[in-house]
Amino acid sequence: MNSILDVKTPTELREFMSEPTDGLVEMMAKLDGDIMVIGGDGKVGPELVQTLVKADQKAGTTGRKIMVSGLFITDYAKHAREHFERWGCECHAGDLSNDDELAALPVTKNMVYMLGFKFGSSGDPGKAILLNAIVPAKVAIKFGDSRIVNFSSGNPYPHTDPALGGATEDTVLNPVGIYGYSIIARETAFNTSASGHSAQRITHYRLMYAQHLGYGVLVDLARMIKTGEPISLEMPYVNLISQRDAIDRSLRGFEVAGNPSTILNVAGPVTPVEEICAKLGSYLSAEPKFVGQKADTALIANDAFCVREFGPYRDGVDEMIEAAAKWVAQDGEYWNLPTMFGKADHRY
Repeated sequence: MNSILDVKTPTELREFMSEPTDGLVEMMAKLDGDIMVIGGDGKVGPELVQTLVKADQKAGTTGRKIMVSGLFITDYAKHAREHFERWGCECHAGDLSNDDELAALPVTKNMVYMLGFKFGSSGDPGKAILLNAIVPAKVAIKFGDSRIVNFSSGNPYPHTDPALGGATEDTVLNPVGIYGYSIIARETAFNTSASGHSAQRITHYRLMYAQHLGYGVLVDLARMIKTGEPISLEMPYVNLISQRDAIDRSLRGFEVAGNPSTILNVAGPVTPVEEICAKLGSYLSAEPKFVGQKADTALIANDAFCVREFGPYRDGVDEMIEAAAKWVAQDGEYWNLPTMFGKADHRY
């Protein structure tokens, strides 16, 4: 399938979202060492691991181990683990906030760090600091000689004028709320480790919202339009990138990992929410309803460095919008994971 518009079933959706690019396959052919994915049992992890497996197979790499660490306690995660093991991955179940379980985790030359806590963080700052700062610090030290892609976030960026194209990797961070501060703490934990481990290489992967059909900003908006729920304009612009392109760029973060750490914005085009809703509404034969004072700025990022390094994304904005509208219109599979992208106060 070359287009997300060709996707008709949940199985086709997962295959589509895990299709590696030629660039990723070429990188895998050159990458040496085993790969660990920590926190790979969440909403993005299973498709990221499947992408890794496909790319490794296409690269013809032999003898490499792909390992996945997670709690594997939810039904979704248990189902994901079954797939991991079927694909030949080695799974390690454990709570990495427990020192003994962290000590038992094997070390690999390459690691994707995906473990984190966002939704519920405003009401439980202790858990946010534990999972987003303390555990990463311990993991970073354990993997002191590894290449690491740290799943970070663009959340701590200040809201910027869309006319300026969004926050760049050099924009001074201005976090609002415990989640934003804990994201900075996580990056700092890896940076501190790298300063004491000359062989360690880090990429901070600052992702804005990735678009899927099971969840995502576009699906959230389409469902709101379909049901007549008002849409806030307090966040009037959003970046749009498909999850498969977001996964591809995260894994290719190994190519640009450095010491000092490399920062990589992965975001997609800045798009007005009103424009998105007008297009969704035309496909759904429904008129979007808006509430709130439209802001002049938004939480958006500039990904010019990413595009310059790795080339254009595969999936276009209009394709993603049309696919989301048609998926929602046909009551396609929904993961019930709202993004809360419209929360201008950053309380999650």
